[in-house]
Amino acid sequence: MITADSGASLPELEPLLTRLRAFWFPGGEEAARSVQAVKNKQRGEMRQAPGSPWIPFTAEERIETRRSAFCWEARYRGGKLGWISVTDAYAEGHGRLALKLGGVIPVKKFLGPDFDRGELQRYLAGLALCPPIVLNHGSLAWAAPAPLTLRVRDRQDPTGATVDLEVSTEGCPAGARAERPRMVGNQTILTPWSAICGEFREYEGIRFATRLEVTWHLPEGPFVYFREEVTEFTILR
Repeated sequence: MITADSGASLPELEPLLTRLRAFWFPGGEEAARSVQAVKNKQRGEMRQAPGSPWIPFTAEERIETRRSAFCWEARYRGGKLGWISVTDAYAEGHGRLALKLGGVIPVKKFLGPDFDRGELQRYLAGLALCPPIVLNHGSLAWAAPAPLTLRVRDRQDPTGATVDLEVSTEGCPAGARAERPRMVGNQTILTPWSAICGEFREYEGIRFATRLEVTWHLPEGPFVYFREEVTEFTILR
């Protein structure tokens, strides 16, 4: 069941959600309702600052459909120091980001309310990587704050995190926007952020995005810092 946020205009909201579901589930919604989680494999690259070199990675991710939870585990080349593992995750209302040298030696770990908010926003912005969420997640609430825009939040989240999803007139999800906490030195600053998804592929009657590009919108201009390709999907029922 789709839950509308207070103040949401149902005449505007329902057509947008209907078009989105029709795009995501060309094989019908029944099979998607039995999906518990989606696992995928990825390859991509990331950089730390404008002008810095891109660092390639490989990753695996598990995304839950009935609760706000995901775990992204990546492996980066670490130069002379060897390789670095990165775990980016959200579960039970809390987010975390942990880096380990060689997958064993702790390097950095980030926790706290700002990471709770930011990691939940990552989950909500990634619906195109796990479309059954829109059918199966019981605590999501939706609104339509502007034409061709859906706003989604988790009613169990105390941080007030929201994400705006941009939907084409044909129902194709074009991307996501949010104000996300960004690390600057030892503090976080709310910063405009966006993710663009594309190259959808149908698998077991569900359309998944296979490309993702992520940008911080800084005062000096947009900074694309992450891009990935999904190479394999596994549906868990």
